[in-house]
Amino acid sequence: MGARFESKSPFSAERPSTLVVCCSDGRWHGQIEEFVEHEVDERADLVAVPGGPAVVDPWNSSFDEARVFESAMRLFVQHHALAAVWLISHHDCADYKLRHPELDEQARLVRQRADLLRAAHLIQEGYPRLRLRCVHANLVGDKVVFEPVG
Repeated sequence: MGARFESKSPFSAERPSTLVVCCSDGRWHGQIEEFVEHEVDERADLVAVPGGPAVVDPWNSSFDEARVFESAMRLFVQHHALAAVWLISHHDCADYKLRHPELDEQARLVRQRADLLRAAHLIQEGYPRLRLRCVHANLVGDKVVFEPVG
């Protein structure tokens, strides 16, 4: 970074009421940010990690990753005005290719959708007052289309 940078966006002390959990794959960030701003909340909290919502379930990620996520969830629930959680997965996820090399593309998609629903179930068990939404981002030509899951 060279010169000082000043953001054009003013600061707001109001806590976000929505958490978005998505994959850290930078190829999808612009589209996910656009979706979140227009369809979810202009100022959502964000957790972006490889595999996205798979981090919720220790059997789909690792116990360490799931423990870090659970710690973050407790913070969001206790210190933010959290009312909703959106779980977003995406097409062609490298984390799923790495963790499930035996699966073809279609089988990975089935697994991702099942994992999304499992993550929502686990969050709902621990935090029953939260609203949960599951979304999968698909590549259709050169466009990204977000579709509800479940």
